[in-house]
Amino acid sequence: MKPTSMPIFAALVLLAVGCGGERTSTPPPAGAGGETTRERHDAGHAPHAERIALGTVEIGALRIEVFQVIELAAGAEGDFDLDFAAGVALPVVRGWIGDESGRGSMKALFERETATRMHGHPEVPDPFTDDALLWLDVEGVGKGSIAVHR
Repeated sequence: MKPTSMPIFAALVLLAVGCGGERTSTPPPAGAGGETTRERHDAGHAPHAERIALGTVEIGALRIEVFQVIELAAGAEGDFDLDFAAGVALPVVRGWIGDESGRGSMKALFERETATRMHGHPEVPDPFTDDALLWLDVEGVGKGSIAVHR
């Protein structure tokens, strides 16, 4: 083997070893009803200590209980949970903070957290006006809004 090919060979070996491992997950705790949480969600986030109930949004036939997880600050990420009734197929939901048009707001895709909960991090606009609402757009159904906790 040529001396210049040794570093390339070593890099390939490290790449194969580092990427070829089997991924495993731990089973949910007893009583969790088989629900799983996306591992990516909690990376870099504190556990949800307190959820502030904002109320219920009805979009089409869906009743969505909305919870705010952290205080909102202009220019930062918001943190929201959406709870659905058991047995409801979780829809595709995008959310933003601002006005109905969404202009000047960054939309966020809510992701499945459990069988009945979705979680999302829409960006809080800067400036954060008093009339800004959390808007939820359920794909193929419609949209609705709710006031956020300040």
